[in-house]
Amino acid sequence: MRTRHTNIARVAVVLLGACLFYGGLAEGLDLVTPHIEPEREPHPGLRDDKLQRALRTDWSAEHDQLSYWQARKSLFNEVDGDGREAEGLYTGETISYYSQPLPNKGLMEHAWPLTRLPAEARTDLHHLFPAIPEARGARVNLRYGDVLVAVWSRGGSKAGPSTGVKPVFEVRQSRRGDIARAMFYVATMYDLEIPESEEKVLRKWHASDAVDRHERNRNERVERAQSSNNPFVDHPGLVDRISDF
Repeated sequence: MRTRHTNIARVAVVLLGACLFYGGLAEGLDLVTPHIEPEREPHPGLRDDKLQRALRTDWSAEHDQLSYWQARKSLFNEVDGDGREAEGLYTGETISYYSQPLPNKGLMEHAWPLTRLPAEARTDLHHLFPAIPEARGARVNLRYGDVLVAVWSRGGSKAGPSTGVKPVFEVRQSRRGDIARAMFYVATMYDLEIPESEEKVLRKWHASDAVDRHERNRNERVERAQSSNNPFVDHPGLVDRISDF
């Protein structure tokens, strides 16, 4: 038994020595993985209107405005779908189709309602998402907010009166941050205003549902389609540098 313990101890010493040796060798040969600094937020030192103007200037130099049909084709074939199926943003249900869905199967939803948009913002993929018709009909052009009593619900999203009695639409937990950052993007790039009550909820959603790999990958796909990215996805901390959208 003593011999066995002695052998184990010897093996452990040899392994430790090898780790120290090769670790030192790798460091001497610059083989140690370098520390990668996170990308700095754009326009350090700027806040509020000045920051928004700077972001808008950057964006306008890159952005390509798409036609309606280009946007719809990209949405269902590249950005959120693969030409066969896509996930409905509000309910998480799979929308099946060939090339593009029929209106009774899937629709292109505007996070910032179409009726309140300037023409040039209507085909911006950063705030366009697939939705099943029932969810699109429940949202219509309601403001986003926290629902007190749901008169419609599906897949975690719901519509109904808020604390202010007025009806609002509440997005499911796993995608509400995506919607918040899409709204901040539209407000910034198209110089629009979000009502205070809605902005308060969107900031809360932004904080509770952080940017994930799915959202970052989508941001990259949109950039390939229209040459512009959403800086609030790339740099979520920018939201805290803008006190009023």
